Amino acid sequence: MSAPPPQPDAPLPLPLPLPPLPADLQVEILSRVGNAVSVVRCAATCKAWRCLIQEPSFLPLFYRRRGSGGFDPFSLLGFFFRDTSQRLPRRRLYRRRPTRFLLLGPSQSRPSSPVVLPLSRFLATAGDLDGFVPVASGGGGLVALCRTLGSRDTARICVCNPLAGTSTFLPPLPPLFVPEKTIFLEAGGSSFRLLTVMDDQRVLVLRVFSSQTGWWDAAVAAELPDNMVMIVSSPAVVHRGAVHWICGTHALPNAVHTVAVRLTQAVASVSRINLPPRAGLNRLTEASRAVHLTNSVQDTLSLVLVDELVLSIWNLEESSPDGKQWSCCKAIHLMPMLPPINFSCRKVELSIQGLCEKSGSLFLHLVGEGLFMFNVETKKLVKVCKDHFANYLCPYVADIGSCLAAMKKF
Repeated sequence: MSAPPPQPDAPLPLPLPLPPLPADLQVEILSRVGNAVSVVRCAATCKAWRCLIQEPSFLPLFYRRRGSGGFDPFSLLGFFFRDTSQRLPRRRLYRRRPTRFLLLGPSQSRPSSPVVLPLSRFLATAGDLDGFVPVASGGGGLVALCRTLGSRDTARICVCNPLAGTSTFLPPLPPLFVPEKTIFLEAGGSSFRLLTVMDDQRVLVLRVFSSQTGWWDAAVAAELPDNMVMIVSSPAVVHRGAVHWICGTHALPNAVHTVAVRLTQAVASVSRINLPPRAGLNRLTEASRAVHLTNSVQDTLSLVLVDELVLSIWNLEESSPDGKQWSCCKAIHLMPMLPPINFSCRKVELSIQGLCEKSGSLFLHLVGEGLFMFNVETKKLVKVCKDHFANYLCPYVADIGSCLAAMKKF
């Protein structure tokens, strides 16, 4: 008698569906992801997560969970630059090279082959940008580009948000107004105020554009005190409503100071702030490479100073009994972090090429070695690219709000 055929196994019972997590627990989990890029990827996963991430209370919680002290190193995408690395006899031919964008991230570990994007690819929605050069970056992912063809031509300025895909061509400036510096006074989302500065024999001529009015305000003149001259190549810093520049005098080239220009409706007030004595060791012509102003996470005006191979950071204490005083909060020796170099064969030439406040990153150029990125919070030094004479323009910082706005509705 044959055995009965085997019976098929009974189907396993389906697992009970898990109850949905409460919204507050989902926010708690999302606030603990690795970095800002991961937050944007989570927002693109589903509509429910995107709504939670777009809540005004989420980003403060996210940065507080990370314990980054207000810095977000992952927000720095890269910087705009213009390569002028050819030898002097043919250098004039290469000054017309187009502006490009050096993408940071995985390429940091491959300094021999950095990822470089043409400007037309990075700003694909900005229209015709032939001859435009990035001159300033601001909050909300904004970047300002300027084109000046000659001393008597009309300067044109375009403000773009590459991630959100928006661009605004500003009304032309008056003839003969050739801006030597452009600064974002305020920037956030699609609203911004932009300041252009023209240096006219110790008198700064200032004009402000507001995206709310759509036009340039009347010109305001600010006279520098004590026969001072402004270092145009040194970036300005907006702190508590005033614009700060590194300045000095030709008569005393080693006396480097800071001036604060505060704008009102009709006039501009100018005040001088003395820098620490160590900053005065740099000549006026060298100060733009050794001294940089910035905003600290403690909402104070800070000074970054490079002296030989020592990097020091100073904070301005305005509530001290003796008035405004500078105090050194950090002094970092860079020698142990640099690659092995025979310094006995040549002079050490280390200079500041740029500074990104939000990410806490500082770009340092060491002649003969290349461009390095130093994080002031983690004290990590990374080589970005090999040595070349590149005209550093400005860094670009991504903004989570702009990334969310750039997403398609779903």
